[in-house]
Amino acid sequence: MSKELLGVSALGLMIVGEFCAIYSEVVTARLAQVMCFAGLCLLGAYWLGYRAVGDIWVVTVVSVTSLLLLEPVVIWGLFQEFPGRGALIGFCLGALGMLATVLL
Repeated sequence: MSKELLGVSALGLMIVGEFCAIYSEVVTARLAQVMCFAGLCLLGAYWLGYRAVGDIWVVTVVSVTSLLLLEPVVIWGLFQEFPGRGALIGFCLGALGMLATVLL
């Protein structure tokens, strides 16, 4: 498997895993099956990401930033509530941080 395909697969698994984890945390703690699935996706994403990139710090930054980017989307989808000014600024800075990590 090429490194590009590993990286894309890792990113996809990370997004699915983070989404499921956030959803199960926000909606209810009774969704143990969703959280187990999220954990498996995240384990696979970290493994594939490390194999593709070779640097665990880049994989960790992508994971944390995907959490930062996905959580507002999930919360808006469930509660139709927009973030305040401070949260929106933090959201934008987090996205810039991820771009700097991946591109630099």
